[in-house]
Amino acid sequence: MKIKNRYIILIVIVFTLTWMVSWNSVTQEQHTQQTAKDFPSGQVNPEGWKSLFDGKTLSGWKIVRYGGEGVPYVKEGVLVLPKAISGLMTGVCWVGDSLPLNNYVIYYEARRVAGGDIFASLTFPYGDTFASLVFGGWGGIINGLSSIDGYDASGNETTRIFGFKNDQWYPVQLRVTTDSIRAVVDYERVVDIATAGKDIHLRDDNLDTGLTFWSYLSTGEIRNIRIRKINEN
Repeated sequence: MKIKNRYIILIVIVFTLTWMVSWNSVTQEQHTQQTAKDFPSGQVNPEGWKSLFDGKTLSGWKIVRYGGEGVPYVKEGVLVLPKAISGLMTGVCWVGDSLPLNNYVIYYEARRVAGGDIFASLTFPYGDTFASLVFGGWGGIINGLSSIDGYDASGNETTRIFGFKNDQWYPVQLRVTTDSIRAVVDYERVVDIATAGKDIHLRDDNLDTGLTFWSYLSTGEIRNIRIRKINEN
C-alpha cells in the first residue's frame, strides 16, 4: 500500500511539474507575440512613437567621454557600445530634437555580446532630475533604479536579482510619469514605484545627464529605440 501511495505521489509531482513548464512556455510565447505586435521588428515605427535611431547612423547622438571608453558605432542595424578600452564605461547621449521630461514611454531592445556586467543601462530625465535604469549590474545579476533616497539599484526597493544570457535580445520598456516610474525588462518587472516623497537622482556625478545609453565592462548592442508621449494620469 505504501509503495502504491508513493507511486501515486510521484505521478502527481511529475504531472504538476509538466503543467508548470507548459504554462510558463505558453505565457512567454504570448508575451513574445504581444511584444512583436506592439513593437514590430526593423525600423518600422508604430503609430504614435518617435524613432530615436535610424539603424544606419549615430544621427542625433553624441559619444559620451568617460575616459578610456570604447567608440560606439552602427553595424547591421544595431547601435554598438563596445567595452571600454582602458576605462569602465562607453556611452552615447541624445542631442537631437527635444524630448519630454516627464509623461513618456521609452522602448528599446538590447543584448550583451561580450563581458558580464551592465550592457545597455539607460539614464533618463525625470522632471528636473535624472535616474538610471540598470540591469545586469554588479557582476551580471543586479537590476533596478539608481538612485532613490541615496540608495542605488543594489540597495533600494527596486532591487531585483536575476541574470541575462549573452547574445540574446531583451525588450525593455520604461514608463515615466509625474507620480511613478515603471520598467519591464523581458518578462521581469524591474521597477514599479510611486515617486511621491522620494528623492530620485543619479548614482554618480560622472554619469552624463540627458537621455544616455551606457555599458559597463561589457559590450552591448541596442536597436529599435522609440519614445512616445503619454497623457498625464
